[in-house]
Amino acid sequence: MSYTDGPLQVIPQVSAQLGYDDNIFATETNEVSSTKFILSPSVQLKAEKGLNEYSVNYQITDATYQDSSADNYTDHELSGRAYFDFNIRNRLELLAGYLKTHEDRGSGLNQGSNATANEVPVEYNVKSMQATYEFGGKEAKGRIKLVAGVQDREYDNFRAQTESKDRQTVKTSATFYYRVMPKTSLLFEVRNEDIDYDLTSVTLDSSERKYLLGAEWDATAKTSGTLKFGYSEKDFDSASRTDDDGLSWELAMRWSPKSYSVVDIATAKEAEETDGIGNYIDTTTFDIQWTHAWNDLLRTRIYYGLSESDYVSSDRKDDQTSYGLGVDYDMKRWLNFGMDYVYSERDSNQADLDYEKNTLYLTVQGSL
Repeated sequence: MSYTDGPLQVIPQVSAQLGYDDNIFATETNEVSSTKFILSPSVQLKAEKGLNEYSVNYQITDATYQDSSADNYTDHELSGRAYFDFNIRNRLELLAGYLKTHEDRGSGLNQGSNATANEVPVEYNVKSMQATYEFGGKEAKGRIKLVAGVQDREYDNFRAQTESKDRQTVKTSATFYYRVMPKTSLLFEVRNEDIDYDLTSVTLDSSERKYLLGAEWDATAKTSGTLKFGYSEKDFDSASRTDDDGLSWELAMRWSPKSYSVVDIATAKEAEETDGIGNYIDTTTFDIQWTHAWNDLLRTRIYYGLSESDYVSSDRKDDQTSYGLGVDYDMKRWLNFGMDYVYSERDSNQADLDYEKNTLYLTVQGSL
């Protein structure tokens, strides 16, 4: 349901989850379990003027642990979007966002035997802006997309530990698309990412560049996706850090053998910033999910995920695996029930970092 006043549309929603986690700190021994209640109301304001679109979104997520109240959290997310369709050849999208969130104890800066070193979760905020400009008609033989964005991350508590992780990231990219069939385009993309840490004593400042070839397709009613494959470089400002390069890829594909049955596949190889070990984390991920609609009201989901993390310049290597089952039931157009079970584990070559956990959630989601 929504409320409309002239060109303005107001769309409120709310989600409530009741769950159980048998290892909330993701530890190998002395696991702590807890039930968990998450309430997440949101509101979206939308407006359209001709082909132009404007929206503002706000969401608050409040979580309560029955058996570990120190891990309760309240996250906030505010975002805005403006889309301008100037003419058939020129389009511009502007995005801005503010996220105030946290790291669950047992993740991020505190893992394994250090999971509860801090008495509450680490909190941080992220401010971001991005502009995307496209030149060329959507059906033209060639078109260009230019992207520029900045993201500022700042930690809010435990500053003796977290101050060294404050950083600003500036991203730019240029992509050229060449249409070879009505719904298939080849592409060439160049990206640059400059990562600057606030403290001058931190030696992790770096630049990342990627050169990617690939394709974007929506060839039939059964398949669509984007594939990018190429070469990446990571160069550190400090001579004490070793520069690196290697292969990089991204795949996001959807296969729909039937209109009511969809398989989503995604895989990527990319560099992530370290939480304190090594120069950076060389991460490879693979995810697959099958969603099947048994009728207009009932859907099921089966998920499998795998990631391999190599902490470059250190000995640490992690393998993480997860799989899950889910079911959704649309009782009303505005009311949905869901249930999800997820098993996840980490296998590390470092002591105290292995873990296994099971989570079960019941979700009720509705529009007010």
